[in-house]
Amino acid sequence: MFGKSLVLGALCWMGQVAVAQELVPLPPQPEGLAWPTTSWEEGALADEIDGDVRALVDDVMGRELADVMGETRAVVIIHRGKLVFEAYRDGFGPDTKQVSWSMAKSVTSALVGRAVELGLIEDIDYPMPSPFAEDDPRSEITWRQWLTMTDGLDYTEIGSTGLEDNDVVQMMYGPGRFDVIQYVVDELPLVREPGITWNYSTAGFHLIGRALQAVVSDNTTCSHPETNLCAEAKADQQWFSGTVSELLFDPIGMDAVPEFDSAGTFLGGSLVWASARDFAKFGYLYLRDGVWEGERLLPEGWVDFSRHDPVATEANVYGAGWWLGADPDPIPAGQAATTPPWDAFSAQGHEGQTIWVVPSKDLVIVHLGLMANAGENWPALYEWNQSIVRAFPDVSTRDNVPSDN
Repeated sequence: MFGKSLVLGALCWMGQVAVAQELVPLPPQPEGLAWPTTSWEEGALADEIDGDVRALVDDVMGRELADVMGETRAVVIIHRGKLVFEAYRDGFGPDTKQVSWSMAKSVTSALVGRAVELGLIEDIDYPMPSPFAEDDPRSEITWRQWLTMTDGLDYTEIGSTGLEDNDVVQMMYGPGRFDVIQYVVDELPLVREPGITWNYSTAGFHLIGRALQAVVSDNTTCSHPETNLCAEAKADQQWFSGTVSELLFDPIGMDAVPEFDSAGTFLGGSLVWASARDFAKFGYLYLRDGVWEGERLLPEGWVDFSRHDPVATEANVYGAGWWLGADPDPIPAGQAATTPPWDAFSAQGHEGQTIWVVPSKDLVIVHLGLMANAGENWPALYEWNQSIVRAFPDVSTRDNVPSDN
């Protein structure tokens, strides 16, 4: 598992949210279907939904930057483990790597889960390796608190009033652009008790990226009998990129490229490059409960931990590196779809990047694009994803779907 503290925390959480809707079970790999490690097996949309889905995709593919939702550059739809539809804007295709922006947070969360499964992280309720001094209270913030964005730092991203008070802008493109970690150390003090208040933070996931670099290069942390990742204690960018590929990307056949700042820190909150088809593989790993070709890559329960608000915060839109999809009354407002199905969860990134995962439909939808973050763009993108989802049958009725789907 991920340490005894997580189990105890889960039991407390279950008591706190007993009235909440239970998680929809994650669907198993269909019998006889090949895993998409090398390539996606192709299917087709069922006749009864083909027209509706194509119309929804054609609509957004025809929009321009000034329109609501801006430019859509790629759409990939995976249903019951098969690629049933894809579309690309001119200049983009199935092999084009595109930027994740904050979908990288979901990837970074998965890398933490993978490190836990391999024994590189003993317990997510232990303090995470950090750049803070031992007598700095920030050094006591745990992996769980960073993952769930309840770290308590004085950080502003969602809700900023302009560029000057937006810490992600200052950290990535202002004074912190050459060394994001030093910006965090110098500019972001602890102002709240960790573990209590949710506050969206790219800075926290950059710190997780740095911590991952530390744990995979520290040969004192390696206890998994099947890994040889700690034969040498190196943490340079090329070595780390190869290591995370060996840990996570290679097993699922995902050709992904992480990005680093000038100081060598993995920008785990912002920058991973991959194609739409490969981002779909990552979403599919979560749809299949962290299991791939019969091997458990993520700890049992990790996906459920990621797709539910794991602490009793006022906010109800975020889990552990993943957004929680849909809620009739999202807190903060505007940060989730407001229409069913309610079980969707998603990776999301700046300017319209989403991986929409829907267990009740056995469905993954990838949308990559370029849009402004203001106005109706994000609510429209949420509801567009949900409109696509509603066209597909529930898993409980999928026996009525033709077998080539």
